This record gives sequence, structure tokens and C-alpha cells, in this order.
Amino acid sequence: MTSQKVYRILAFGDSLTEGFHFAGFRFHPYTLKLAELIRNHCEWTYDGSPDRPEIEVKACGRSHECVLTGMIDRFRKTLSTAAEEGHYYRWIIILGGIQDLAFGANPETIFNGLKQMYQMAYEHGANLVIMTINETGRLKTNDPRDVDRHALNTLIKKYAWENHYAGGRRTFCVDINEAIPWHRGDLDEKKKLWDDHMHLTPKGYDLIGTCIFQAIVEHLNLKDI
Repeated sequence: MTSQKVYRILAFGDSLTEGFHFAGFRFHPYTLKLAELIRNHCEWTYDGSPDRPEIEVKACGRSHECVLTGMIDRFRKTLSTAAEEGHYYRWIIILGGIQDLAFGANPETIFNGLKQMYQMAYEHGANLVIMTINETGRLKTNDPRDVDRHALNTLIKKYAWENHYAGGRRTFCVDINEAIPWHRGDLDEKKKLWDDHMHLTPKGYDLIGTCIFQAIVEHLNLKDI
């Protein structure tokens, strides 16, 4: 009897990847919704066949982590461990940089750190989803002090555009800065999506998972496994 095939996805980042809410007493990572949507799509793709692969979407978020002082090394170790175990991710999702910005790091320096992670994902053999840095309640979106976040987001989006099909691997940018703005006119919608000035509610995290699914669904290739 052959073992069931596994289609693996890794989500890597800080507190938003961890699903931090309710002051850190509860966690609801966006991978929960993403996994649900992909499993439903997989069942439809295989028309309910038991031969369909198992869908594994792993969240590796760590609150308060900076790209430059922890995330890069943790990412390298995570991929190394996976390879040693014979596990390879079809997609890797990366979100990081907001903590670095909070500590005053230069956006170009942060981006160079992110690029190291992007390259590791390619070398692992994965397709890549990269996300912009969302606005927060600390600063208005047109505040001069928020210029570094805008600069970093521009670099992230430009990279995805230039590397959309790099070496046979897909790269997509999910712009959560646009998808889930803090400074929205609809206060009721804001309350549904935002838990505090930086973190989301479970509904907000589910929206991120939905946005990622919509970006990659046409390229999942669930039967190519």
C-alpha cells in the first residue's frame, strides 16, 4: 500500500503569520483559512477521489521577530530541517519587516534581508508568495514618518513583478497593505478586521488567507505531485 502524497506549503514571518490577537492570548493564523480553501479546491480537482494528496499548510510565525536579527537564520534552519526529513514545500509565503521598521532599520537594508530569504525559497525549489507591510494605527498613511514602509513595499512589489517567473518558479505579491487598510472609512468593517492598532481579528487573518488563495489558485497544479 502506497503512502498518501503530501502537498506542502510553508508560511513564514512574524506575529501576523502567527495569527496574534486578543493581546497574544489567542492565535488564529491565516493558514487555517488558506488550508481550508486549498483542501476544498483539491477535492473538487480530484472529483472526490481518495487518491488526492494531503494538504499541509504550516505556519511558522514568531511575534516581535525582525528579519535582520533572527528571521533569516530561523528560515534557513527551517528549510534545512525540512530537506533533511525529505520534505519539500511547493509554496513558501513570506511576510516580514514591520519590526525592523519599528527599530529604525533602513528599508533597503531590510529588503536585502528579505531577498536572502526569497533566494533560499527558490533554492529549496518552491514557488514564492511575498507580502507587503500593512499600515497600522500608529501612523496615518500619509504621515512623513511612514515613508520607509512605503519605500519597502515598493521594493517588495517591484521584486515580485520582475521575478514573476524566475527560473521556472512563480513569484506573487499579495498586497495586504491595500487589501486590509487600517485607515478605512467604514468603521464597522474596520472593527471586524482589526483587533488592535497592529494585529487582526480572526476574520482579518482569514481575509489574508483568502487573498493568498485567490493569487495562487490557478497555479497550484495539484495533480502534478
